[in-house]
Amino acid sequence: MMGRQDPKQKPPDSLRALHKFYQKASADYLANDTNVFDFSGLQEDVTATKLRIVKLLRGHWLLEVFSRFEGYGEASADVEDVKVYENVDLLGLQILPSLLPQYIQRTLLSRLLHRDLSDPKHKTNVHFHHNVPYDSLAARFRSDAESANGSGGFSFFDCPPESSSCIPAIDPSTHTSLTVAQFLNRKLRWMTLGGQYDWTNKAYPEGSSPRFPEDVAQLTHGIFEHIRPEAAIVNVYTPGDTLSIHRDVSEDSDVGLVSISLGCDAIFIAGLEEASTNIVKAVVMRLRSGDAVYMSGSSRYAWHSVPQVLAGTCPPWLSDWPASTSLPGAESTVSDRFAAWRGWMANKRINLNIRQMRD
Repeated sequence: MMGRQDPKQKPPDSLRALHKFYQKASADYLANDTNVFDFSGLQEDVTATKLRIVKLLRGHWLLEVFSRFEGYGEASADVEDVKVYENVDLLGLQILPSLLPQYIQRTLLSRLLHRDLSDPKHKTNVHFHHNVPYDSLAARFRSDAESANGSGGFSFFDCPPESSSCIPAIDPSTHTSLTVAQFLNRKLRWMTLGGQYDWTNKAYPEGSSPRFPEDVAQLTHGIFEHIRPEAAIVNVYTPGDTLSIHRDVSEDSDVGLVSISLGCDAIFIAGLEEASTNIVKAVVMRLRSGDAVYMSGSSRYAWHSVPQVLAGTCPPWLSDWPASTSLPGAESTVSDRFAAWRGWMANKRINLNIRQMRD
């Protein structure tokens, strides 16, 4: 390993200032800021930028990975080659624009927020102060409809938005109960998969952990072959939310971190301070739905943050989720089971952060 990193170390002042600057930047400014790498409009020739292509993932190979993830022998949609970019200022920070095609994004989103969110083994920030009544909600709202979206059985989205069914507070004197709509629309900020991170002690628990979702692990390992997915944090953002600048240093492994974006665009900052010169090099990029970032090598312990999530930027084909949308190659539903929640994703960004806990 590279050596244990200090979890209490503060980020460089210049990165904190950069975070604050982009937190306040307007949408118009961001659209014209040449210091922000936006891979959606990237030209074939990147020699004039600080980017270089380090790998090419072939579409036919990705198609096999996606087909296994869906559980079918063949997927019905073609998959294009994906270029893997690296910034010369932060070696090891790799960007994979448009890695996941539309139908895989919707499938992944459904499995995370229907299946995994309704599994009591996967804790959320709401569990700190509330008792989530999985069994009673499931008994009242469980859908009898078959679904191929990984959402057979109970989903929180089975609860009507207007339902008064509540998630009671552990201590009613300090916190109020939540409706399911409050839980899904604003209070849910993160969910942990696999190894349940201890936010108080900033460590993973010793001993066995809940099983990491096998299909998500296969998808991740199929593309990023060096990682053994053991834990993940699923961040749920609404425009106005931020992720403060930090490093991921609790893992006993130098294996890279995988980050996958779904929904609204976000500004992402990553930076490193050179030990010998104290010079800080930083990269600012705009991440879009389906993009992936792999933080490896010398950038494994880079400082990073999300200063802004951009409202109104969720792709139209995803903004109706969890209501059904017809897409080439997409898993189908027998009925629009979640029609009452149509448009929930229009103002959300979901970020799946996957890591290996130990070597």
